Amino acid sequence: MFIIVVSSLVLALPLLLYGPLLNGHDTYEHLNYTKHFVEQFWSGDFYPRWLIEMNKGLGSPSYFLYPPLPAYVVALLEPIASALRFNAFNIAAWLPLVGSGLAVFVWLRTSFGERIATVCAVIYMAMPYHLGIDFYRRCAISENWGFVWMPLLLYFTAGIVLGNLRSLIGWAITLALFICSHPNSALIFCWIPLCLAMLNPGSSARIRMAIRLGVAGVLSLLLSSVYLLPALANAKYMPVSRLMFGNPGYLVSNQLIFTGRRLIVHPGREIFLQWISWAVICLAFVVVVSGIAALKWEARGARGDILFWIAVCGVLVFMTSRFSALVWQELPLLHETIQYPWRLNGPLCVGATAILGSFLSRLNGRKWSHRLVFAVVACFVVGPSLFAYGNVWWHYKKDAMPVPNDGVQLVNEHDGWFHTWIAPGTSQQASLLASLGPKVRFREGDGSASASKWEPRRIEFETNSAAGGWVMINQFYYPTWQAESINDRRQLLVRPAMPEGLLEVQVQPGTEKVQVDLPASSSERLGRWLSLVGLLICLIGVFGEKSGKRLWARLGSGRPHDAVLTEV
Repeated sequence: MFIIVVSSLVLALPLLLYGPLLNGHDTYEHLNYTKHFVEQFWSGDFYPRWLIEMNKGLGSPSYFLYPPLPAYVVALLEPIASALRFNAFNIAAWLPLVGSGLAVFVWLRTSFGERIATVCAVIYMAMPYHLGIDFYRRCAISENWGFVWMPLLLYFTAGIVLGNLRSLIGWAITLALFICSHPNSALIFCWIPLCLAMLNPGSSARIRMAIRLGVAGVLSLLLSSVYLLPALANAKYMPVSRLMFGNPGYLVSNQLIFTGRRLIVHPGREIFLQWISWAVICLAFVVVVSGIAALKWEARGARGDILFWIAVCGVLVFMTSRFSALVWQELPLLHETIQYPWRLNGPLCVGATAILGSFLSRLNGRKWSHRLVFAVVACFVVGPSLFAYGNVWWHYKKDAMPVPNDGVQLVNEHDGWFHTWIAPGTSQQASLLASLGPKVRFREGDGSASASKWEPRRIEFETNSAAGGWVMINQFYYPTWQAESINDRRQLLVRPAMPEGLLEVQVQPGTEKVQVDLPASSSERLGRWLSLVGLLICLIGVFGEKSGKRLWARLGSGRPHDAVLTEV
């Protein structure tokens, strides 16, 4: 574990020294999201969904849909960071890297021993897609947490197969954390441990596995309900189709890996996909060579796990290649759910790590043929990783100067979901001009308006006018905003003010006090209660040994086990 932690520090050294890449795809998105999330969290808003100061102070509903776990990590680190004078965001970005290595170590050590598990953990952290692309080039912190949860799900899956109640609870908690980190990746990966568990021989065993995994799945949904239910309820206000297919330059073919000539010669705008293509090709070569070698060196009766992972990697490579274009085109719902086919590289890294573990455990250093195969595999494992790591340092040197503000963003402060929820026809230039004016004001005619309360999800103001009219508020319109007169509790009309895209409320003549808020929806309230129920069930399962074992026996438990896992 010491080796893994030190290796992760070396791999993350550019980030720890200089922060995330300035030109990283999601760098400013995460910096801005977490900044406002942390401020509201420590101001007493313990689950900030509406970021009131985001987008030049005009607000953002993105956390109604965006997973909150990475931002919570930064928020909880912030007081320690302030006291010890380190950057909370950089440490929070490093944690999933070291966590992924430790998770692989825990997963593989009982199958292959500590030495091989350590080697596999370091390789997993240094894989080009994991380190060079997701960790640095994309700064995809939410997806980086997925690299932690995937090996842990496999670890607990082995425990569920052996009949361990605590493994079922661990599986449910891990999947819930996965959902709250990056639900797309959780959906991409969850079929793999399910298939692995269902490969148990015997129909009765498969029935038991289905019951156990069904219970674990329901428990994970309960635990994640505090995020998941409101996200599902608000998805209709932030359609993914607007994010993807609203961009005229977005094509399925632009998201699938290159082969042939385009690996070398391509337009400059496609360099990101070139990197992913080389990462997939090198990893596929490693899977083929090490997988065939492991099969050849293994006894016939113990090849099931190797064949399983080769099959999984084959499916993933196919779905990232151009041969799968028709599948993505014919299944638009699958495409919208995963969004980008190259995200399948995450599970591919896990599968390749499992095959490498099998390969190394069967390696005989005394045979020259084994040494030759090992040298070839080592070149395709270490070479691309070293090249990716060196390229990261080159980018830090190249991108050392601040990125100039070209004015393209206007109001949108790299809010990744901005174009999904903003009112159609909004002019960001008009929004920017409006943000410089008073927080509340009449759109037309004479009248005065002044804000008395300005808090996330609740705004109060007072108006005085002869004719009444529409009052514009410096917060973006969102369909769940509600307004009422404090004087007589009368509901007021709410609509988007165009072309600014801001919220506006119709008030009556005379003096009127108005309350505008985003009330907690039924999905939010239900989600909190369901998560509490799930947490109580987990506590009972962990600490209520006798009742938990009786329940587990009714689910068709096999023999108990004391954290001893079979080979995956």
